[in-house]
Amino acid sequence: MKKLFITALLLLLLSAQALFAADYTLMIRGKISTQFPQNPKKVVVMDYSSLDTMQELGLSSVVAAVPKGNMPDYLSAFNDKKYADVGGVMDFDIEKIYRLAPDLIIISNRQVRMQEKLSKIAPTVNINIDSTRYVDSFKANTLLLGRIWNREAQAKQLVGKFDAEADRLRADIAKEQGRGLITMFNAGKFSAYGSGSRFGIIHDVFGVKQADGHIQISTHGKSVNSEYIAKLNPDYLFIINRDSVVGGKTASKSDIENRLIRTTNAFKSKRIAYLPADYWYLANGGAKSMMLMLKDIRSVVGKVSA
Repeated sequence: MKKLFITALLLLLLSAQALFAADYTLMIRGKISTQFPQNPKKVVVMDYSSLDTMQELGLSSVVAAVPKGNMPDYLSAFNDKKYADVGGVMDFDIEKIYRLAPDLIIISNRQVRMQEKLSKIAPTVNINIDSTRYVDSFKANTLLLGRIWNREAQAKQLVGKFDAEADRLRADIAKEQGRGLITMFNAGKFSAYGSGSRFGIIHDVFGVKQADGHIQISTHGKSVNSEYIAKLNPDYLFIINRDSVVGGKTASKSDIENRLIRTTNAFKSKRIAYLPADYWYLANGGAKSMMLMLKDIRSVVGKVSA
């Protein structure tokens, strides 16, 4: 009887140990966020940046569902029917997510208002890009996703690849004297963004000098017009056409480059860079999108005379 009792006790302890090992405590910025099974096999990914990085890490197979309503073009592989569609990034089908019974739900600040409700369905983590520490945030998120699925080596390779390209770009920009202006074009109107903004990586990380150093940080930017841009006369003009991803009528290049824009140094020297909204606006901070962003900035570097 004593031997049977000891055997039963050992089995119980082993079962408890196995159960404990299956739980993963996720740490984000020094705080315990949630617990979930290690190496989750069925994940609803609401954040396109995380989806991007997961694809680069070879983790597409664990993705159960995505919001296809706003899917960036460069992530079109996830439009495949094997991935359930839960709607849009802002207006999603929470009942469908419930029926999927996921192991984990990944969100960003776009869904944070619903985090409490989603957490009742499955462990829900907010993996968001912090624009005030953009690159550090991108690296931390990439390494975090790698750690969750035991792909830390691959995650470190992605970070290292970005660092190498970023260093080269930064060095080339440092040789130039050009001033840049970042704008968003939406419904026929311009908004300007500067250092510290959601697109401020161009100034803060890569060192493009600001054409206007007095733009206050705000989510929607500073409302400006063509006269303002012409007066600043930037050497680089970066334009994000938001209409292309929000369902509105997409403005053509000729609509944006009006008579006043054509007077700028940026236009005359062909240094206007159109930054695709699907990854500059929707999926900024993913491992692939960060490399694409580097490429976009580089497209106008090397054309400004000292």
